[in-house]
Amino acid sequence: MGSTEEPKPVTTTVHAYDTQQLRGLFKSQVMGVGMMAVMHLYFQYTNPLLIQSIIPLKGAFEGNLVKVHLFGQPAVGELKRPWKASGGLMGMQGAGDIKTDKKSIEAAEKAGRGGAKEE
Repeated sequence: MGSTEEPKPVTTTVHAYDTQQLRGLFKSQVMGVGMMAVMHLYFQYTNPLLIQSIIPLKGAFEGNLVKVHLFGQPAVGELKRPWKASGGLMGMQGAGDIKTDKKSIEAAEKAGRGGAKEE
């Protein structure tokens, strides 16, 4: 945030990208369960627990990873990788738009700063 430095291009496989997305979804689910457990066990707060237990499941089933792998939808259009970060606090942590158009890729390659290849 606030950096004038352009992001480096990253080359990765579909499997590695999906695994990274799955780890991110798992972490967010664990955070939600942890916060719900603290609210219930430490603060003895029971009112929002039903809603808090439904919302993560709804979010998981609406996620692109689940749509592609569990429901078998083709990865075209909005499901084409890389997926845009969702809104909210966790989505704001991303570095912004992911550029996959040919012009942006060529400009990044010509910048001479190199890229990171994830293996």
